[in-house]
Amino acid sequence: MNIIIYAGDNKYFKTLLPVALKTKEMGHNFLFLFCEETQLMFPHQKEYFSYDGKFPEDGESFYSETLGINIPFKPDALIIARERWQPEQSIILEFKKKFGASVYCVEVSSHLVNNIENRLEMLSRQNFPQNMVDYFFEHSQFAKERRIDCMDESYRNKSIVVGNPRFSNITLNESRIREKYGLDPNKKQILFWGVINTTRDTAIKALQTIVEKTKETHQVFYKCYPGEPYNAKFSNQFNPFIVDGVQVIYDEDDIFDMANICDTHVCQASSVFNFAFYFNKKIVNLDSVCKSHERMNDIDTYINEVGNGVEDSAKFWMNIWNLNSIDDFKNLIGMERIDKFKETNQKFIQSVHQNTIDFDWECEFLNQDKKNYGDLITFFDEYNFDGDASSRILEFIENDINRRDI
Repeated sequence: MNIIIYAGDNKYFKTLLPVALKTKEMGHNFLFLFCEETQLMFPHQKEYFSYDGKFPEDGESFYSETLGINIPFKPDALIIARERWQPEQSIILEFKKKFGASVYCVEVSSHLVNNIENRLEMLSRQNFPQNMVDYFFEHSQFAKERRIDCMDESYRNKSIVVGNPRFSNITLNESRIREKYGLDPNKKQILFWGVINTTRDTAIKALQTIVEKTKETHQVFYKCYPGEPYNAKFSNQFNPFIVDGVQVIYDEDDIFDMANICDTHVCQASSVFNFAFYFNKKIVNLDSVCKSHERMNDIDTYINEVGNGVEDSAKFWMNIWNLNSIDDFKNLIGMERIDKFKETNQKFIQSVHQNTIDFDWECEFLNQDKKNYGDLITFFDEYNFDGDASSRILEFIENDINRRDI
């Protein structure tokens, strides 16, 4: 097989690196074009990109306008981890139209809680050109079913459950991180994962409470979303950070080491749980106080939010979809879906409460032992992080390409 793998920032690089390494191990021709910057870069910003690969010695080369390079083979497959935005949209279109390649998207986040915003995001997969993606590689059966709930049964055959490839081939450099962040050997460390949805104010209040109650015993670190410090709604909360006594982790390249060093992870139930699972850390969930799974299914939350660029806002999505009224907005959502969302959310959140520690305002969670994760892990990874997700991805692609060639 001839495979192109493209990653435009560090998060996507870390997701696809294990796939690239497995591709090399299996002996396929491939080109892995990647960027390790925290912020997303475009292929024409060549100074930020590197590549790895295995190329045929005497093969014909093919020029890709979207990547701006000569490819030393005609690609059979394109593997990406992002499909709804540029530059991936143009890359998808070129590789389908010009090269006749099959396109595969590796899911970065585990889709476990459904809400109105999820429904609207998933609908975009029906739009051109991202509707040209042939298959999506999903982390778990539960996550797959939740995406189908946002779409319809026609999506079922496009979603292939393989596990999460990101949590393999991980290398750590703890001494560098300890020096960079000035870690105090006489204190414990807490990792607080960023919240940018409608419950952010509650999450920031929780962060302030933790700092006030632990300043003599703990160092507290806040892992922001890559774009969070540059978002117009949040940028004034950084440099300096809105909560004194907290170090912000801006660099995506530091997160695996910090996740390993920090004994306690405080976060809303989401894909960031994976880092705690992998390093066997105490998880303190914010869902006990934020309850975003409830607020994000309240239509009034979206109607009342009028901030620019805010995704839990009817105004934002009405502009995206060229809708004229709130009734049009409700019809696009399909309000009959909300009861199903609430039902499946409750199943997941119940497991979160059973298998992690609820945040409390007195910070008694600090004195509680880590809970056994129980069945919670299988919500996130069908194969319990067995390290073989990349193998399953490539085996599926190989079989798919062979079927197409018959």
